[in-house]
Amino acid sequence: MLYEGNSSYGHGWSYDVFLSFRGEDTRRSFTGSLYHSLRQKGINVFIDDDKLRRGEEISPALLRAIEESRISIIVFSQNYASSKWCLDELVKIIECMKTRGQLVFPVFFNVNASMVRYQKDSFGRAMSIHEVRYKGNEEKLQKWKQALFEAANLSGWSFKNGYEYELIEMIAEEVSKKINQTPLHISEYPVGLETRISEVKSLLHIGPGEDIRVVGIYGLGGIGKTTIARALYNLIADQFEATSFLADIRESSNQRQGLVQLQESLLFDIVGDKNIKLQNIYKGIPIIKKRLCCKKVLLILDDVDKLEQLQALAGGRDWFGFGSVIIITTRDKHLLAAHQVDKTYEVKKLNHEEAFELFTWNAFKRKEPDAGYMEISNRVVLHAEGLPLALKVMGSNLIGKTVDEWNSALEKYEKIPNKEVQNVLRVTYDNLEENEKEIFLDIACFFKGETMEYVEKTLKACSFHPKIGISVLIDRSLVSIDEYNRLRMHDLIQDMGREIVREDSPLEPGRRSRIWYHEDVIEVLTESTGTYKIQGMMVDLPDQYMIHLKNDSFKKMKNLKILIVRNGQFFGSPQDLPNNLRLLDWMEYPSSSFPSSFLPRKLAVLNLSRSRFTMQEPFKHLDSLTSLDLSYCEVLTELPDFSGVPNLTELNLDYCTNLAEVHDSVGFLVKLVELRAYGCTKLKVFPSSIKMTSLQSLILNWCSSLQSFPSILWKMDNLMSISIEGTGIKELPPSIGNLVGLQEFSMTSCLNLKELPESFDMLKNLRNLDIEGCPQLRSFLTKLRESGTSSPTFDNVQSLNLENCGLRDEDLPTIFYCFPKLSSLVLSGNCFVTLPSCIQEFQTLELLHLDRCNLLQEIHCIPPNLQYINARNCTSLTERSSNLLLSQETFEACELQVMVPGRRVPEWFDYCAKGEYLTFWARQKFPVLIFCFVIEVEGAMEDTLNCEVQFSINGEEIFELEMPRCFSKMVTDHVWIYDLRTHPTIQWHSLDSYLVGDWNQVEISCERISGSSNMRVSWCGVHICKQEVNMENILFTYPDSDATSEESTKSVQYFKSLDDNCCDFDNRETCVTINRQQEELGEISKGKEISETACHNDVDQSDKKILMHMQPLDGVIEHPIAFVKVIDYGSNTIFVDHPAKAQPESQVKSFVGTPNIDDVEMEAFYASLEAETSVLPLSKNTIVGSEFANRVPSEATQQVLMTLQDFLTRDFSLLLGPDEYNAMKATLEYLTDLPPGDGISLELRSLVIEVSRQFNHWSLDYTNESKKIEAATAKLSKVDELEEGLEANKANFREAMWLENELRSELEYLEERKKELEEQIHAIKGSISASESARNMVTYRKREIFGEAKILKNQRDELKEQVPWLKDEKELARKIQTNIRAEWSKLREKFNRKLRSEEL
Repeated sequence: MLYEGNSSYGHGWSYDVFLSFRGEDTRRSFTGSLYHSLRQKGINVFIDDDKLRRGEEISPALLRAIEESRISIIVFSQNYASSKWCLDELVKIIECMKTRGQLVFPVFFNVNASMVRYQKDSFGRAMSIHEVRYKGNEEKLQKWKQALFEAANLSGWSFKNGYEYELIEMIAEEVSKKINQTPLHISEYPVGLETRISEVKSLLHIGPGEDIRVVGIYGLGGIGKTTIARALYNLIADQFEATSFLADIRESSNQRQGLVQLQESLLFDIVGDKNIKLQNIYKGIPIIKKRLCCKKVLLILDDVDKLEQLQALAGGRDWFGFGSVIIITTRDKHLLAAHQVDKTYEVKKLNHEEAFELFTWNAFKRKEPDAGYMEISNRVVLHAEGLPLALKVMGSNLIGKTVDEWNSALEKYEKIPNKEVQNVLRVTYDNLEENEKEIFLDIACFFKGETMEYVEKTLKACSFHPKIGISVLIDRSLVSIDEYNRLRMHDLIQDMGREIVREDSPLEPGRRSRIWYHEDVIEVLTESTGTYKIQGMMVDLPDQYMIHLKNDSFKKMKNLKILIVRNGQFFGSPQDLPNNLRLLDWMEYPSSSFPSSFLPRKLAVLNLSRSRFTMQEPFKHLDSLTSLDLSYCEVLTELPDFSGVPNLTELNLDYCTNLAEVHDSVGFLVKLVELRAYGCTKLKVFPSSIKMTSLQSLILNWCSSLQSFPSILWKMDNLMSISIEGTGIKELPPSIGNLVGLQEFSMTSCLNLKELPESFDMLKNLRNLDIEGCPQLRSFLTKLRESGTSSPTFDNVQSLNLENCGLRDEDLPTIFYCFPKLSSLVLSGNCFVTLPSCIQEFQTLELLHLDRCNLLQEIHCIPPNLQYINARNCTSLTERSSNLLLSQETFEACELQVMVPGRRVPEWFDYCAKGEYLTFWARQKFPVLIFCFVIEVEGAMEDTLNCEVQFSINGEEIFELEMPRCFSKMVTDHVWIYDLRTHPTIQWHSLDSYLVGDWNQVEISCERISGSSNMRVSWCGVHICKQEVNMENILFTYPDSDATSEESTKSVQYFKSLDDNCCDFDNRETCVTINRQQEELGEISKGKEISETACHNDVDQSDKKILMHMQPLDGVIEHPIAFVKVIDYGSNTIFVDHPAKAQPESQVKSFVGTPNIDDVEMEAFYASLEAETSVLPLSKNTIVGSEFANRVPSEATQQVLMTLQDFLTRDFSLLLGPDEYNAMKATLEYLTDLPPGDGISLELRSLVIEVSRQFNHWSLDYTNESKKIEAATAKLSKVDELEEGLEANKANFREAMWLENELRSELEYLEERKKELEEQIHAIKGSISASESARNMVTYRKREIFGEAKILKNQRDELKEQVPWLKDEKELARKIQTNIRAEWSKLREKFNRKLRSEEL
């Protein structure tokens, strides 16, 4: 399947030219001759035949021919628009021009471009017929009109008089030039290219005083810089005398004589001389300069990485002729700055939709993925993070593979990045210096998403140079800094950096310089495989993982400098930490203290937030420590002696909720810059005195137990901000005057603070003072008032907040006198009744908050430079005060934003509309606007209101504003008026660029996007600052392209008159003087004044009789605003409602003096006139009606009357087309301007006047109602969509509830299982303890046995030496024993014999 997107910039076209024409007009004349002329020049031309124009729709063959043609030539002739096929062709041609870069040339053959642009004459008649035929298919009609409009604005040729062959030769010559340029190949699937091309193209305009334009395109490798450059080359090359595209300059210049060969290629491209040979670049420079200086050149230098390449190829602006454009692509932004380019363009990554489309084209060869591949495709696209190179490579590698293979490949990519992508990205890294390489690797492994301050402190402690290093990385597009001052890095760039580290030791993580992957971290810590090579480690484990720390887990990491623990559960605590650490960032540190052997003399940053650290002993020998974060350490109760950390600059104790005491030594840390103790609710003992000469910020907010503020022992020039909000401090010391550099002091809600010391006025640099919610400090103002000082006390304070301080009327003059230079003043929620007149002397005041001043009644004046006043819920304001805030004089004097109770749009607004939406038309210059929204509230609002104001020009949203949140919680209706000149980011002059062609539709809407449901925007209005714009360029009705500027102005003024009372919905009885109406309509001369008043809704009975001609037609409702003009023709008086046509002065008079004649008399009078047959003599200045009562209308008048009758038979909507509308207006003007003697009756004349008046009114109303229908239809469609979405949401909710119940059950089971396991763990811990005791006993016994063995061995060795002797001795002993036994036996025998002998 072929790619269907934007492939224009390098397309292989099937045809050179497509001819679009009306066959019956020019096939056998001009177009036929043009076709043969082009063919004779060898140009491949597509011209259709009648066989392709069959049926209702344009044939697929014609559509393909248009798409595959490089150039389209449109021959506009008289009957072109009468053919729907021609119009369909035109729509397709314009589409291809936008999406495929097709060149389009219009030829206006015997027609004017304006006829085509505005569909006039034959084009208008043709479109009228189409509107009838295709009624209901508004989309098709609108496409045709838009295509005609856009085509008529293109450059082309016009022919009326002369020789056709001359024009044909010119066209053939121009087309021949265009097709002779060979385009460069761009990309097989150039997704997202069109937007980027248009953005770069907008930078190519050569400004005043410039001869050439030099533009740099930069971005990371593989982002599409070269693709954009090639596409741009194809798009604009035909605008230059000579062109050259030098590709791959980085690689080419690294070859032998590379730059010389590039110079030779440049000269060949520009001058076509193959014989130029240069020995070195220094000979090439003057030759290039000489040969190119007179030519308008397009030169693209692709992939530049060194300044010397630019110096050799485009060294100076004087090398090239006027109008030349030089485009440079590079990865190094600094290189562009060094070469002083005019504009730079950073190529951004593709958004998700573009990235997904590019990937699917490469992976599936079509726009949508195969069934079953959607989820895995999204995962791959997210992994590539918008990098086109990665999307192409991964898509090509995965094509044709199964989902399982995709999953396997993605797992590999996430761990080991694709080599092809990495090789492209690594080029930038390889060109870095050693300092930048190390910084880059640290950021890739540890610091992506961290603040610059945090990273710079750490890298500086590691002996790097972070400021210059990070700057270089930014210039090379390797890192960026977001709006929050955090470092950002593309995921694939991060993968590349981590892969460089992994390649150091692919199989042994412990031998790498940096470790971050959780499996590697677990292996190194649990198996103690770390080595001296490890410089940094980040522990960020999945929740289910736990690390069993050993005694020697960190012991071998002697060179570890960075240890970050983001998320990790540890069994045990560290027994050994490396002393070489520079950063120890261990949230939830598991122990109450450090190992006794830990002496980190080089440690610079220590973060132990949310840990169990108790700091029972003071830090010692931490001379390098600059930042300490102990926030949320809930077991910390006391901060000991800090004299051992003399270089500390930051100390964070936020939310140490059990901290009760801070050692006095903290008050003498002379290098401390910031001290924070936010929310330390039990803190009672703080240093009684401080002498911190470097301190800039002291924050003790909501330390509710703290009752005393420290004495200031010395002048502290650097302390700029103190915040003690919500503390229990009872008084400030007199030494507060030593804070000579203090600029901000916040004491909000310090309820125990009863007065300020006299030395407080010594704070001469104080800029912002916040005493909100401290009613007892009103005595401070009383003291100032009673002191009667002759000069202002706080003449440098710019912002003062006295909200909810119980202020009364007598306090305000004191404030205005003692604080004369305020730019912001908050007086909300106070008790004064009158805002004194002296406030107008505040020349510098810009913001004034008076909201919730329920007793405030009178505002006599406002400061001259005020920009913002919030009087929300000031429900007691008098009408005079409200009118002052809403008056035109106020807004003419100030550029102001106001919120005040009210229910009506002020009368001075030019236009107002019911609801939340209005629209108007502008041209030439975007007007300066003041808008108004009436917010209607049903009961008090209970929650925050969030409204969004959107501005659109021609359907394109330009910008949006949010209503200030301080305007929320209203208790009644409010009027919000906003002069958009007060908005800091809107540049009005830049909005002119959004205005195209003639009239441009401007839409303004205010919609509630969240918040209270009992609020709605009931009315909106807009005022044009007329001193900033010509009102002839503003319309509040649908513009008529043929109207003159005078008619346009009248329609604006008339529409304004129609709306004067529409906006006053709070007073239905409002009256408008006829004099004002006539002045706005330009219907009365300067010398004639009419002062009588006509009320819209209260016309008395006599007036109704006089204004009988104004009664509506049958079934028609009369317009609520009636303006009457009286014309006197002698004795006949005619009342005419005719706002668009001025009459002579002598014919205008007041109707009030007309006799009170009833209907019967008038009917009788006119009946008598009809019956008269004789002609009465007339005076010089009168005409008697009988002279023309029976006269027959002229033939022309009869024809016009028939035309009017025909118009009246048509549907009203058909009369609003440009041609019909103009014809209807001309018809009515003809009839209303007829002299009295032209033969039509007074009844018919009155009816014509009524038709004219109603047509003028209803055409405006119908157009506006059509807009409302469109808006309502769109919103109703959205309601349906939201209903469907809500149903889907309900289903999802039910599914989520089911899943929640399932998970709840599972959690309950897991909780039970957890308890069981905890019991088992407890038992195991007991067993472990017993086993450890038994093991210790066994170990002791083992050592005893070992001692005994050594003794036995010695004894054995000694005995071994006596073995021979012992054996002899043993043998001898045995012999002796034998002899003894023998002798004993003999003795026994002897004794026995003796005994027997004696017995005998």
